[in-house]
Amino acid sequence: MAAAGKPYRRSATFDLWWRKSSERSTGEPTGRRNEVSNNKPTERQKQMKKAWTYQRREQIEKYGADKASWYCAWYEPGGALRSKSCGSGSIGRTAAKRLADLRHSELVTGTYKPKQKMTWEKLRSDYSTKIACRFDVPSRLAVEIALDNFQRVAKPHSVAAIDVEKIDDFIAKRLKESACKGSSAPEAKKKNYPPVSPATVNKELRYLRMILNVAKEWRVIQDVPKIRFLKVPKKLPTYIPESHFEAIYKACGVARKPYGVPNLEPAVWWRGLLTMAYMTGWRISQLLSLTWDDIDFEDGSATSRAEAVGNKGKREERVPLHPIVLSHLKQLAGSFDKYVFPWYQNKRDLWPEFHAIQATAKLSDDTPLPKGGKGGRPYSFHDCRRGYATNNAALMDLFTLQQLMQHKSLETTREYVSMALRLKEPVQNLFVPQSLRLSETA
Repeated sequence: MAAAGKPYRRSATFDLWWRKSSERSTGEPTGRRNEVSNNKPTERQKQMKKAWTYQRREQIEKYGADKASWYCAWYEPGGALRSKSCGSGSIGRTAAKRLADLRHSELVTGTYKPKQKMTWEKLRSDYSTKIACRFDVPSRLAVEIALDNFQRVAKPHSVAAIDVEKIDDFIAKRLKESACKGSSAPEAKKKNYPPVSPATVNKELRYLRMILNVAKEWRVIQDVPKIRFLKVPKKLPTYIPESHFEAIYKACGVARKPYGVPNLEPAVWWRGLLTMAYMTGWRISQLLSLTWDDIDFEDGSATSRAEAVGNKGKREERVPLHPIVLSHLKQLAGSFDKYVFPWYQNKRDLWPEFHAIQATAKLSDDTPLPKGGKGGRPYSFHDCRRGYATNNAALMDLFTLQQLMQHKSLETTREYVSMALRLKEPVQNLFVPQSLRLSETA
C-alpha cells in the first residue's frame, strides 16, 4: 500500500505482466493497438497527421497480426476517404508509413492530386491539346499515327485498363499486319505487302510509353505498365562513299527539276545541294528551309535556325562552312529567291528526281552506279549525312562530330558512323608475332 499523501507508482514487473496479458487477450502487441481499427482516424490522428496507417481487425483475427495487410488512409480535399493496401509484415508496415508521410506532405503543401478515372479518348484529347501541340508537324503526325494504330488494334476503353497483357496483345496483333503507307490494313493485305517490321512496332511503343508517362504525371494511373520492346537486328549503316558521290555529282546534268527558278539551272541546283549535304551532314529538310539571311559569306558560316523544319534539337547554331561549299552556294545567288535551294514543285518529286540522277550515274570504270541504299534501294539524302559522319569520324573526336551533326546524344552519332571503315586502319597496325612475319616473307 502507498503511504498517505503519496501517489501510487506501478513497478516495472507489474508493467511487464500487464503488457503480456494484454497481448494474450488481444492477439496483438500493445504498441500496435492504436493502429488496429477500421480506416476511420481517431481525433488524435486527425490532429497529428492527415494520413495514417492501420490494420483491419477482421484480417488480424483471420490471419494474425504478422500476416494481416497494412493500409494507408487519408481524406482527399473534397472529403472523400481513400485507402491503399501496402502488404503485410514489416515491409508492408514500412511501405504504409512512407506512403502516409508522402500523402501528408502533399495534403499539407496543396500538391495532392486525386486519382482520376479517365477514358483513352479523353487522355488522347488532353495530350493533343496540351502536349503534342508543341511538337513540330512531322513529330506530331508520327505521334498521331502511332496512337491511332494502338487504338485501332488494342481498343482501350479506360487508361487504367492498359496493362502489360493488353500491350503484349497489341504487339502480337500488330506484327501480323501488313506494312503499307497510304492504304488501310485490309487493302495492304490484299496487295501482299510485307508484315510490319519490329522497328516500326518499337517506334509506336515509344510513343505509347510517352503518353502513359504523362498520364502518370497527371495521376491518371499509378504506374506505367512494363513494355517489352522487340529485338531489332542492328545492321551496318548505309552511306555514300567518295567514288559513288563523284559519279552522282557528274550525273546531275540529267536533272530536269527544279524548273521555273530564274537564272538557275537544275544541274547547278543539285550540285550545290548534294555538296552541302555531303560536306555538312545537314538534313534535307534543313537544307530546303535555309534562307540567304542565314548565310554569312564573310564569316564563312551558316546558321541553323531553331524554328527551321528538320532541326530536331530546336537549337540555333552557327556552323562553319568549307570553302568548296561556299563556292557552290555563290553560284546559286543569282536566283534572287528567299531560299538558297528553292523547290516549288511537289516535295514528293524531290526523291524520284534524285533516283533518276543515280540511275544514269556511272563509276570511273564506266559501270552503272550500284544501288547502295537500305534494302538494295537507291541512295537517300540521309546517306549523305551518314557519309559525312563516316568520312570525318577518323579526322576528329566524336564529341566534335556530335556538335557538327547537331545530335543531342553521342550514341546517335555513333550509329551514323560505319565502324568497319573506321577500324580498318587500326587493324592494319595490329601486333603480329615474329614467327608469322618470317613465314609471310618466306
